[in-house]
Amino acid sequence: MLIERYNTAAGEGTALCGIFSDIHRAWATVDNSFFVWHFDKWDGQCQEHNVDEQAICAVGLARAKSGIFIEAIQYLLVLATPVELILVGACCSASADGTDPYAELSLQPLPEYMIATDGVTMTCITCTEKGQIFLAGRDGHIYELQYTTGSGWRKRCRKVCLTTGIGSLLSRWVVPNTFKFSTVDPIVDMVMDEERNTIYTRTEGMKMQLFDLGANGDGPLTKITEEKNIVDPLDAPYGGRRTNAPPPRTARSPKPSIVCISPLSAMESKWLHAVVVLSDGKRLFLTTSGGIGSSVGLNSGLRRPTCLKIVATRPSPPLGVGGGLTFGAVSAAGRVHPEDLALKVESAFYSAGALIMSDSSATAMSSLLAVQKGSAAQLSLPSTFGTASRASRALRETVSALPVEGRMLCASDVLPLPDAAYMLQSLYADVECFTGFRKPFEKACIKLWAKGDLPTQHILPRRRVVVFNTMGLMEVIFNRPVDILRKLFDGNTLRSQIEEFFNRFGAGEAAAMCLMIAAKLLYAEDSLISNSVSEKAAEAFEDPGLVGMPQIAGTTALSNTRTQAGGFSMGQVVQEAEPLFSGAYEGLCLCSSRLLYPIWEFPIMVIRRPAGTNKCEDGVIVCRLSAGAMEILESKIHSLETFLRSRRNKRRGLYGYVAGLGDSGSILYKTGPIIGPGGHSNGRSPYNSQIQDMDPADKSASNKKPRLLYTSAELAAMEVRAMECLRRLLRRSGEALFLLQLICQHNVARLAQTLGNDLHKKLVQLTFHQLVCSEDGDQLAMCLISALMEYYIGPEGRGTVEEISTKLKEGCPSYFNESDYKYYLAVECLERAASMANNPDERDILARDAFNLLTKIPESADLSAICKRFENLRFYEAVVRLPLQKAQALDSNADITNGQIDPRHHDTIMLQREQCYEIVMNALRTLKGVGHSRMQSADKSSGVATAVDPASRTKYIKQILQLSVQWPDTVFHEHLYKTLIELGLENELLEYGGSDLASFLQSAGRKHQGSGSFFSYIWSC
Repeated sequence: MLIERYNTAAGEGTALCGIFSDIHRAWATVDNSFFVWHFDKWDGQCQEHNVDEQAICAVGLARAKSGIFIEAIQYLLVLATPVELILVGACCSASADGTDPYAELSLQPLPEYMIATDGVTMTCITCTEKGQIFLAGRDGHIYELQYTTGSGWRKRCRKVCLTTGIGSLLSRWVVPNTFKFSTVDPIVDMVMDEERNTIYTRTEGMKMQLFDLGANGDGPLTKITEEKNIVDPLDAPYGGRRTNAPPPRTARSPKPSIVCISPLSAMESKWLHAVVVLSDGKRLFLTTSGGIGSSVGLNSGLRRPTCLKIVATRPSPPLGVGGGLTFGAVSAAGRVHPEDLALKVESAFYSAGALIMSDSSATAMSSLLAVQKGSAAQLSLPSTFGTASRASRALRETVSALPVEGRMLCASDVLPLPDAAYMLQSLYADVECFTGFRKPFEKACIKLWAKGDLPTQHILPRRRVVVFNTMGLMEVIFNRPVDILRKLFDGNTLRSQIEEFFNRFGAGEAAAMCLMIAAKLLYAEDSLISNSVSEKAAEAFEDPGLVGMPQIAGTTALSNTRTQAGGFSMGQVVQEAEPLFSGAYEGLCLCSSRLLYPIWEFPIMVIRRPAGTNKCEDGVIVCRLSAGAMEILESKIHSLETFLRSRRNKRRGLYGYVAGLGDSGSILYKTGPIIGPGGHSNGRSPYNSQIQDMDPADKSASNKKPRLLYTSAELAAMEVRAMECLRRLLRRSGEALFLLQLICQHNVARLAQTLGNDLHKKLVQLTFHQLVCSEDGDQLAMCLISALMEYYIGPEGRGTVEEISTKLKEGCPSYFNESDYKYYLAVECLERAASMANNPDERDILARDAFNLLTKIPESADLSAICKRFENLRFYEAVVRLPLQKAQALDSNADITNGQIDPRHHDTIMLQREQCYEIVMNALRTLKGVGHSRMQSADKSSGVATAVDPASRTKYIKQILQLSVQWPDTVFHEHLYKTLIELGLENELLEYGGSDLASFLQSAGRKHQGSGSFFSYIWSC
């Protein structure tokens, strides 16, 4: 339809094109017709919107300001003709399954939102995320299109000139245009820097202008500077920055023009603010700050732009030389050009570290050049230390060329879907300065690509850029290093190619990528990894020929230094020998740290307050991470831990070698001596030959110098233990994320209300690291689980213990073990028993069930609270037996009774035992009436009647005494007898006292000879 309409105009119509990445649409105009279609569906459907007879000269898309239009209008399409500016409402609706929020687009005419241009033809339109609409005119001025709901005499839409002064206004009103002879340099390009609230413009005369909108983006537009000679090769800032740049070819060399201006995010650079791409392929990096090195980033409100100057230049990408990786990428090496042929860049697109240029230097066919920062390891060449350090900091780029038909007109990033973007924003909000980014999250997440592929390829999808050229639309997909490695494993690749990949990226980074493929950690859309590819990646991760072997650090370097210096070395620091683990361990560390990096040192909870208040009591506590972010991260961590555990259980790699030495238990789980010399394995592990090849060197070296601190076998065992520690850390971290998800599903704010003030403050300040590794984290997790259980088993319970316990045991067993499960089952039985006051038989059965569960875990239960529940149910067997069982567990060898306990531990254990004894004593005091009022409130809370008749009271006291005397604990008997004397229960003491009563009374009589009561007891005995 679009091509037919253009051909109908005999190729002489006004045609424009562009991409609206916000709504996943491409657009084009032919005269007064506007066409828009979904650029990533290729279904052939194209929507058309026509304006009046005037041709469309500029198009833009803005977010609709809230409160002006109906909620369905999310965006505004801005169409400019030579005579008027038109706003059209754009409504997006999701697909039926909800996967595509931009599946349908409808355009709604807004006839009341049109305004005349007053004779100014607009050349370009740019919009901010706040909904501001800026237009550049052929008169060299910048305008803002403002719109409101319209009330009274005010118009709904108006055009405001932002760059004119009072003098210009007067001359415009007084002097006709026919008497103005000054040359106008129209603005042809305008770019908005959303982070720093600045605007860059380019004129037809190749002037660059910088405008400032204020710290918050809502201030008056202020012109900062205008640079006229920024692209002049003879100008010092352009040609004098690089000493190794080639000199100008001739004095008549054409002056390059600006083809692209793009702002640099603060994640790319704190003091470089924009990059300018020239028609010869060179790139100019600009700053708007007065001094080099000043930090003007997201917090730029403290320092506004003052200038526009070149800080650094980058030469054009090489022609005829493949500058990128050749693993599956189209290289520029196949293009044959004369040596003096320069690039002819017609258009370019830059975003977050990636540059795409359309080059027409070849007469046969144009090509797309894709330039990215190189991810390969910086390998130092043999040279002086200064040269090596400079080389390690040098910027390396990968360049790929793709021959295409037609020339590129424009390009844009394919933004992630809102759900995925919100997940990424939730993870990295406090890490990568997301707080300075405004919505939408989709554009903010693109900034993460600026970090490079290596730190983000585990969480970000492959980067996609849609290119609009004269032949249609095409999509460019950037392969990450892990995608290249996966393709190598997917085919019949020679081992030399795998080795080359490891050499380019380093053993650690390559091993980390092998882990990602083997454990299937890639982004969801890239997760279709076959089992054969996964197994090849696992074997490469465990291949000592690729990842190396653990060794002693410093020995090789010092040996090489001595050799190069002819046996004599000065000025070298002698490093202490220490273990240096293999690339497999380094890769595991890299992979684990990148997974945990966005959450490890940050609070897991935040207080969300209403706008305009800072009072803690006005806010509610919520989890900092979204449910989707926690689910994805927990899934990746669980997959990595599962892979490591499976390799350990299968005894693969170093696990197999160390286990074959015959002492795998001490290596993997204990902290004692690792392993002695002389061990060997008869297995076929590749590590055997590697280590056996090293052993003779160790033996020969031992004749010349003292024995190394560790043998090769010991180093292997140390690495295995370190990997096992990391695996356990991953397992614990995954369980912590699972627990957080479960808590958030049950309204964490409501659960947090059950905590005291101190615990509430600790919860807000708790970091993920503390939740995983600290006692405070365990305590808070236990409190939250307890509150969660109360939600299920309380008087208004919403489920059963079995239901929630199954999830906890499967998802986070280190936070909720079998003893916790039995404890809460017992509490559930007691809750049900308390509600059956009219059915004593069923109540006793439930109490008995609870007692049987608790007898299996007496040392783990909170007996002070649980025994009070039994007390309210008049089930005194549990009141006596459970505390005494716990006291026995505290001193399982009866060292206190036998007098064999260590004096240093005597007081501590004795205090703990006495606390158990006091539970039984308090039950006697309650029955006797001592402290009865104190316990009455607790009884009422359980719903059980507290009134006990004298006969029942006597029966319960007798039951407690009989159960207590039967327990063979003489220390407890002494506490019991003393309590009976204090309560005046002398008759019960004499009637139910045990065989040790006489000795107790005689001993007490000797200690208290002045007390007549004791003599009377002795006499009665």
